[in-house]
Amino acid sequence: MTNSIREIESTVLPNHLGEEQIVFLGRCSYEDRSYTAYRQLKSEQLLQEYFFASKHESDQAKELRKQENLSTDVFVLDTHDPLQTRRKISFVLDLVRSLDEEFLLIVDITAFRREELLILLRFILYDNSQLQHNTRFVYSSAVAMGSWLSKNVRSFRPVIGYPGEIRASRKTHLIVLAGIEHHRVEAAIEAYEPVSISLGTSPLGESVSDEIHRRNMELRDYMKGRFERIKSEFNFSATNPLQVKSVLSEEVRELRDKNTVIAPLNTKLSTIGAGAFAIENPRIQLCYSEVEAYNTKNYSEASGLVYLLSPSALLD
Repeated sequence: MTNSIREIESTVLPNHLGEEQIVFLGRCSYEDRSYTAYRQLKSEQLLQEYFFASKHESDQAKELRKQENLSTDVFVLDTHDPLQTRRKISFVLDLVRSLDEEFLLIVDITAFRREELLILLRFILYDNSQLQHNTRFVYSSAVAMGSWLSKNVRSFRPVIGYPGEIRASRKTHLIVLAGIEHHRVEAAIEAYEPVSISLGTSPLGESVSDEIHRRNMELRDYMKGRFERIKSEFNFSATNPLQVKSVLSEEVRELRDKNTVIAPLNTKLSTIGAGAFAIENPRIQLCYSEVEAYNTKNYSEASGLVYLLSPSALLD
């Protein structure tokens, strides 16, 4: 890993943040894993904390909020309305900027939905104040995932801020950063009807766990047997967004004559790598799959490790 991306034990996270006052920005979830970093930092006398929560929140998520004493003080996101999501994220970041004191902003990206995360990333990377340089992303990794994660993709749409340069006269090439869910990949292919596909998977040394790598390879074999339009394959890191940027640069090099769409369907770390790449390459479109249901009772198990990185390092 580069110096800008560190893998550390969650219990020593405060030791890696220096002496500055901390402002914490998080996303409430039905997963206990989503509070890993917060539990380590809330005893550090946070200057301020802001949390987002879903408008249509599960019972499990509400119960976890109560356990963390966050039952009322949250900003509600309508996950079916990306414009509302964009406005609410912008509003909260304005609140952060208005703070008078010096601080380090810790953004826990673990539980943000990919669309929300990419919108947030764009705001921070385009920020002209010190916010970009005074922000650190933290991500709690998983050691195992549930037998299923989500069901029934209800829509596939471009992410706000990442529309790409799409022309009706061009054919479409789809780049998939695959995770472990078949239906999300199939929905992307059905939605975009690409003439060709690049399928990316994470090798064992770049995956977050052996078990997740095995399931990633099962998806790869399934997709290869089902879609002849898969014209190329590539490896990408599930834990290093800088490496994701580099790999995507190679993948799109020969695609100037096609509409190019990226479906980031792996970890949130690889997602922000795709986001940073698309920000620097505005002809690329990023897409998001909205699903109808999540496995709120058994989604994932925390590994005890967190990744800490500076978003400013994502820019060349």
